[in-house]
Amino acid sequence: MTKLDRRAVLLSLAQGGCALATLGMGCGGEWRQAEVLDLPPDGVCPGAPSPGSAEEGWVEVRLSDHPGLEIPGGHAPVRMPEALLDVVLVHARPGCYVALWRICTHGDCPVDWLPREGVMECPCHGSRFALDGAVLQGPARRPLKTFTAVRQQGSVFILRPR
Repeated sequence: MTKLDRRAVLLSLAQGGCALATLGMGCGGEWRQAEVLDLPPDGVCPGAPSPGSAEEGWVEVRLSDHPGLEIPGGHAPVRMPEALLDVVLVHARPGCYVALWRICTHGDCPVDWLPREGVMECPCHGSRFALDGAVLQGPARRPLKTFTAVRQQGSVFILRPR
């Protein structure tokens, strides 16, 4: 198929899709205002729990110590041996944070966050993990442990049950 043929096919598909949408719910007919979603208040992710005390396992990570976490897409390794915590903290979307265990479940190598690809990768054997810890590519078979992470004012609190 040539480029011209592809364009014609795609144009026909688009016109047909618009015609079908017109029959059902409209396509280009009535003007509708786009709905703009507000950012979470005070940087809190919707549905996030309120952090508790250190005795309950909540560990405070000050954003002033990790300024890259202020912006969505930012990430930082957080190592706190006194709290048995070794994670990569990722600012996944405005106000929402994810903490993933930093050690690969395959060979005990420290994994790295690849922001452009949105995955954790083990440099030792190439295992890759999704933001929810799921294995995307082996040889690892077990997911990375994830921890609840909640922003409150100038800190992110990570729940590290003991």
